Amino acid sequence: MKRLLDRSSSPRLIFLTVCLLVLFRVRASSPLNAEESRLYARVRAAQDALWAEMEERGEADAQSDPDKTGFIGVEWSVTTTTLGSPESKRNACDPLWAAQCLRWFEELGLKTGDRIVVLSSGSFPGMLYSVLAAAESRGLQIDLVVSLGSSTWGANRPAAPWPVMEGILRRFLFLSTRPVFYTLGGGGENGGGMPEEGVAALVRAARASGVKLFRSSSLWDIVQRKIELITVEVRLVVNIGGALSNLGRDESVISLRNGLLFPKDAVGDGIIALALKRGVPVLHLLNLRSLAERLGIDFETRRPFFKKRPIAFPLTGVLLFVLVLATHQRWTWERERSVEQ
Repeated sequence: MKRLLDRSSSPRLIFLTVCLLVLFRVRASSPLNAEESRLYARVRAAQDALWAEMEERGEADAQSDPDKTGFIGVEWSVTTTTLGSPESKRNACDPLWAAQCLRWFEELGLKTGDRIVVLSSGSFPGMLYSVLAAAESRGLQIDLVVSLGSSTWGANRPAAPWPVMEGILRRFLFLSTRPVFYTLGGGGENGGGMPEEGVAALVRAARASGVKLFRSSSLWDIVQRKIELITVEVRLVVNIGGALSNLGRDESVISLRNGLLFPKDAVGDGIIALALKRGVPVLHLLNLRSLAERLGIDFETRRPFFKKRPIAFPLTGVLLFVLVLATHQRWTWERERSVEQ
């Protein structure tokens, strides 16, 4: 007997191959374009480098920072100003925010050389880095001011506040922007509510970074110092977190939606309102849960951060494979006829 290849099943094999390739393509597709994908990878690489450094310094905690980003702080410390959500702090580390920033920049028509002002508290260091990484990748000029105090789970480790993180990222060439100045944050944005030990830790960190720490007993002085940065050349102001001078004391600011704001949205008496009244759009990043839901960024998903694909895709592929395997006959047997010699 001899085996003969059954060529009648070839169409089924071709059909299976095509179907599996299509399903693989759907399964592996990314919502990001090439520029966004490169930025996404850069942010993740920066997080890996920061985590490794924090781990070496004994400042890393995989329980509070399960994605190992290096940007998640502690529940409470002497440099903590207010309560914050650990879920929000982890979500702020999603590199998709960096990609989303590129889309906001695109929406505003920002191009290389345009100037933006970034005002941030220390509460969302992951988001702050994503904004800066996106702006640098687009070639924007950045005036940065950071209020160093932080809510819980932010940049509130006394030994690793934002100036320390920033220095590490710069040393590994993941960041080039240097702040114009720091403020202490907290009550009056001058360390109010923090113990002396916490204020001293932030003062030391600022001094070691070589960046000026602007202090004043008058909140208005701080507002004035920041508003000086918002000149006619500024195309966008970004607010991250809830620094008092940025939000102001008027409670109406609570009604502000998160995301891009335009002059018609101006409320309150802080930097956000003043910038909008000057005709400068503001990117407001504070209530991340509502903003993430609006944009389709999963709030609690772990790496790789993308939304989970439906199980139907891989399951369909498996079923097709089993079906073809069950009906496919690879060989046929044919009895050899004897030949007389």
